[in-house]
Amino acid sequence: MAIRLARGVVMGGLVLTSSVALAQLPECRVDFPYGSTRSLPLAATTETRSVGLSGRDDIGPGMLFAWRDEGVRELWMKDTRVALSAAFIDAHGVVRKVVDMQPYSLERHGSNEPVRYIIEVGTGGFGALGVVVGSRVGIVCADAG
Repeated sequence: MAIRLARGVVMGGLVLTSSVALAQLPECRVDFPYGSTRSLPLAATTETRSVGLSGRDDIGPGMLFAWRDEGVRELWMKDTRVALSAAFIDAHGVVRKVVDMQPYSLERHGSNEPVRYIIEVGTGGFGALGVVVGSRVGIVCADAG
């Protein structure tokens, strides 16, 4: 019983820490092809990118991952409870790849070519935003990494 209680406190603490950390992240404005705009939390450090949206039941509008330079990037869904779609985007805002990812999967999803940004939203969320391979998104951040 004490072990279960301790485990619950630790797990609850991890979720709370993840939620608080997400609320404290800076936000970037993202302009999507069909004209909608979202403010997305920015994960631009090794620590924030490694946590991402894991441990959350509510992912809000999604998340923007950014690096200072382009590179081949990779994602996985370990400890992520919600199915997500990810768009891999180059430094010019061109979408290079879109993937759907299943919760808790250890499958690695790579960009296959250099990108500077990745946007994650709930699975299928890119359809209503007009995000497909070759489309452009506008990203405005005070500091993109």
